[in-house]
Amino acid sequence: MGHHRSRSQSHSTSDRHQNSPINHLTCILLTLISTLFLFLVILYNVPFSSSDTGGLGDRLWLVQLTSRGTEYGFGVWGWCEWSTNKGATGGSCVKKSFWEIPEDAGGDSVSSLNLPSEISQSLSISAFFLVFVLIISTSFLFNLLIALHFHSPSQPSANHKIYWLPPRKMEFRTWVAYNLRNLWLRLLTIIFISAWGLPVLIIGGIGMEKIKGDDDGRVEAKLGSGWTMSLVAIITLVLVQISIPLGGLWNDSRRSGKKH
Repeated sequence: MGHHRSRSQSHSTSDRHQNSPINHLTCILLTLISTLFLFLVILYNVPFSSSDTGGLGDRLWLVQLTSRGTEYGFGVWGWCEWSTNKGATGGSCVKKSFWEIPEDAGGDSVSSLNLPSEISQSLSISAFFLVFVLIISTSFLFNLLIALHFHSPSQPSANHKIYWLPPRKMEFRTWVAYNLRNLWLRLLTIIFISAWGLPVLIIGGIGMEKIKGDDDGRVEAKLGSGWTMSLVAIITLVLVQISIPLGGLWNDSRRSGKKH
């Protein structure tokens, strides 16, 4: 009995002083990947310059369509069209926040495609929500870096009290670590990530399937690389929220975490 109690106490002490950097550094790497992917998806679709219309097929579109020798790419800030001829250069783009088709198409040939409302009306606003996911990912990356090797003799409990403001006697980086480890804050973050990130994935997927289900086959559709990168970024960010309560953060057990 005494031997069993000794082993339990030893195991508990080991958990309490958990200060391995592996999980913390892994979370930083995954969050960095998520942040970079979202930055690229949001910025690298419709060209910023009207003269920069080369290589449009390689940009990070959410949905891409091909019809009668013309390819179309739909992104966060508008859409572009270009020839499917590999030797062709350049194309034309419509750049507009919260774009809608045919309202913003003018004489653009995209008006004749008879796109489902998921793409023509809803894709732009749902894609804009990715900006909020990027804000979460970026701020989370900074918090993970701030909490790196935070001062605390023990690993904060996953169900510890939430400190909305730094306690007067607690170091800032220790306060950040306590909030990062809180299970309820991590669940709340997952809800926000899902609410802002999933709509563009669902809407883009549904719109593509509706086009592919068109009997005449006049328009070919596929999900763009931007859609895939958004999916990876969102999954990665959710996995980080799960990993922190389960795997812990890197603490410096020799320091108290209190202001002196």
